[in-house]
Amino acid sequence: MTMRACIGLLFALAATPVMASDLISPFAGSEALGEYRADFVKYHYLPSADAGVEPAAVEGSIVSRLFKKPAEKSNFEVFKSFERELKAAGFEMLTVADDKKRVELSVRGANDRSKNDMVHRRYVHQGKPTPGSHVALVATQAQEYIAARKTIDGSEVLIVAFTSRSGNYAIEEIVSAAMEEGTVVLSLEALRGQMESEGRVAIYGIFFDSASATLEPESAETLSTIVAYLKENPEQSFYVVGHTDDQGDYAANLALSKARAEATVEAILARLPGAGSRLQPEGVGPLAPVATNLGADGRKLNRRVELVSALD
Repeated sequence: MTMRACIGLLFALAATPVMASDLISPFAGSEALGEYRADFVKYHYLPSADAGVEPAAVEGSIVSRLFKKPAEKSNFEVFKSFERELKAAGFEMLTVADDKKRVELSVRGANDRSKNDMVHRRYVHQGKPTPGSHVALVATQAQEYIAARKTIDGSEVLIVAFTSRSGNYAIEEIVSAAMEEGTVVLSLEALRGQMESEGRVAIYGIFFDSASATLEPESAETLSTIVAYLKENPEQSFYVVGHTDDQGDYAANLALSKARAEATVEAILARLPGAGSRLQPEGVGPLAPVATNLGADGRKLNRRVELVSALD
């Protein structure tokens, strides 16, 4: 059987959705401050407790809940209770960090405007907007941090919880599809939403022969979705950007990423010949990873093609 390289990040939820808010409960006696939900986001998190670690990213639905701990309880007690709860539930512990200065700076970076943009989310409590100060205190003053993951009903679940100096804390639950090659198809609705919110989207369901820029037939459905979107936006131009992991020769990866972007454009033009002036293929090889290249899952996330909105 031909080996295939799946291009893209996580896009569709599993057929049996996981109810994220049922996965971890708030610390006993906490006051609810607000909740934020979104069907599809790119979420940045700390993949380890090592100093200087860069945020990794996953894509999927999110439920983010804010609470205020009981006054008589310490942040550390809240933090340890989440660690115990997640371990008992069989989660893989990715990050358990209580170096307050390091955590505060790292979480602030993951939540800045270019990443999670937490302070601009629309949290709601009992039908009313949550005061922005409640959100800002969590996003900018983190003290302890936990990230854990588990596959449930075919979906990859990431739980992140972090306390803050203010006594407020966050529980964030991200649910994305399990990574299986050949099973994820780009939907037009998801493509519209991601382009509107971020101006870029990782393309799903495009497959190449291993170490090759030859498209496989299974890519047809996703290519048709992209063509439908281009037809909806006839005045818009786009970059089509190829990405690889960092395995192997750098120059070869750079060339392969450009060749795959060009092959993607050629396949689109075969279906929509008039779009040639609106699509510019480029390749950046391993230079823009969205996850660590140390493991197979991270490398799979990094091998992708992206459609990026271009200013005319």
